[in-house]
Amino acid sequence: MPADNLLQRFIEHRQQTALFHPYDNVLLAVSGGVDSVVMAHMFAQAGYHFGIAHCNFHLRGADSNSDEEFVMSLAQQYNVPFHCVQFQTTSYAKEHKLSIEEAARKLRYDFFAHTAAENGYIYIATAHHNNDAIETFFINLMRGTGISGLHGILPKNNNIIRPLLPFSRLEISQYAAQHQLPFHEDCTNAETIFLRNKIRHSLLPLLKEISPQIEHTMMRNMANIAGAEQIYQQAVEQKRQQLLHHSGDTITILKSDLYQLQPCSTYLFEMLRPFGFSAAAVADIIAALKNTGRQFHTHSHTLLIDRDGLIIKPSVGRESDAQFVIAEGTRAISEPVCLTFEPANALALQMLKTDSNTIIVDASLLKYPLALRKWANGDRFRPFGMKNSRKVSDFFKDARLSRFEKEQKWLLCNADGQIIWIVGMRMDDRFRLTATTATAMIITLSKN
Repeated sequence: MPADNLLQRFIEHRQQTALFHPYDNVLLAVSGGVDSVVMAHMFAQAGYHFGIAHCNFHLRGADSNSDEEFVMSLAQQYNVPFHCVQFQTTSYAKEHKLSIEEAARKLRYDFFAHTAAENGYIYIATAHHNNDAIETFFINLMRGTGISGLHGILPKNNNIIRPLLPFSRLEISQYAAQHQLPFHEDCTNAETIFLRNKIRHSLLPLLKEISPQIEHTMMRNMANIAGAEQIYQQAVEQKRQQLLHHSGDTITILKSDLYQLQPCSTYLFEMLRPFGFSAAAVADIIAALKNTGRQFHTHSHTLLIDRDGLIIKPSVGRESDAQFVIAEGTRAISEPVCLTFEPANALALQMLKTDSNTIIVDASLLKYPLALRKWANGDRFRPFGMKNSRKVSDFFKDARLSRFEKEQKWLLCNADGQIIWIVGMRMDDRFRLTATTATAMIITLSKN
């Protein structure tokens, strides 16, 4: 295909997909390879506004430095800004327990995002073409994926754009030859130690032998899948609005709702995917639905299987050993909860009604300093109105508290460790007012 026709298709792709406005400032990710060199040339030929960004990953010795020098000269040739960064990719990968591919991807996209934000670039353009999209399809297929992993690479994803996506690797190479564009060949592209290269050099040639039009067929298939995904996501979003019950930073999904979903695993995967749960984790969650108290974790969230549903919260460590001391004479505290302490004449309070957020205790029984702490296994107290003591854990169980709710409860205790009050729930009967009580203390929990 003539080079001029390819440039015209490039311009039409931008127009048809509303990829970017011709006056937008675009940051081009340029490695020095043929794909990104052709992208930069097309941007210059079309008269678009752009700058060039390059990452030196220090993975190929002197070749990495040569690539950097070449891309810098390319930016000088086009008289556009040049942004470059050097990474110690191998050590970063080891430190963060990532593969070299994963580490390089994270490093470069973080750099592109930062550079774009700092320098006023509206979009970040990568030189992915349709062969890359097909390779991504098979990578995701082999690793396991939902429907969103089968549409390949999208032309536009937030501020990431792919202007060369309509073109094949062969067409791009022909364009470079026709315009006599110099570029650097990455020798690692021929190595089959990476999964993408194995697909590129082993799987796709075999498929092309079986079906010579495989590239065209796959692009059509992925376009169909992308359309189906839009319909699919609309249905998922409707269910998400129905199933996810929000209360602050806590999200609950009722088991009774889950049991009515068909297929349950697919819907639940879509509900939980934004919180970092994989398809394998979702399968384990479904298998454990009857195991009340079971927890599952991602890097950002914790999921608890409760009696009636799934409870999802941002992951925070429980400060089980934290203790807050309250000195004698204290009238109010704001950490870890808001409590007020008001001395009063006991006789005047005999008929005062209280609730779960206010208790009245015999002040003479308080031993300072008081302490606020989290509950622990083996804790016992005598619930108000009862003659016998109970385990705090059994009291929580009868109150049908989830594990998350239990971990949020504080105990107000005497200096000798005796529990005065499960704050916001029940005081200990041994601190109640009696006929001989002279002075009382009104302790109130404020929600503010």
